[in-house]
Amino acid sequence: MPLNTPRRRDQLKRFGPFVLLLISIVASGWVYLGEDFRTANLLLSKHWNSKTINYIEESAYRNVTGLTNTEQQSSMVFLPDRTYSRDTKIILKNETDNIQVVMSVTESGEWEVSGGYLKLKLGKIKDVTTGDTTELSEEDLALVRTFYRLGAEKVRRIDVLSDGSLLLTSLNHGSMVLYSKSS
Repeated sequence: MPLNTPRRRDQLKRFGPFVLLLISIVASGWVYLGEDFRTANLLLSKHWNSKTINYIEESAYRNVTGLTNTEQQSSMVFLPDRTYSRDTKIILKNETDNIQVVMSVTESGEWEVSGGYLKLKLGKIKDVTTGDTTELSEEDLALVRTFYRLGAEKVRRIDVLSDGSLLLTSLNHGSMVLYSKSS
């Protein structure tokens, strides 16, 4: 019996670090990938909404002829086949002349959660503008469409604030909160 004890100790010394490394890798993978899995399931479980207001000022490089701000209300659903659909109503306003033009945008594409980030890949986009667009320049309308398209394909850090609200933070252009009215 005394000969077996040192041999077991030598085996433990030899294989112990590998066992600890394996346990560490499995635990890290569970924490890292498990968080993405839980976030993806939360996205799938609810119908999400957001509201954004943008104020537009005249600048040296662009002459804003009539657009003073935009109000954007979105409704978004994430599907199990890793596609998404978003319907957005954008109200273009000229506060000075009390003018409003409504732009309805329907968007669909693919989504992915990886490493705590939400990546949206724009597939199809369709917009319909209603109201008197003669008060706003074509440049103003094109600017809104460009900003919307750029915002649709951003990669954003996703943080779960609660079961019904998510904080999406862009690396270079602000944050947005997705909220769900359902429990």
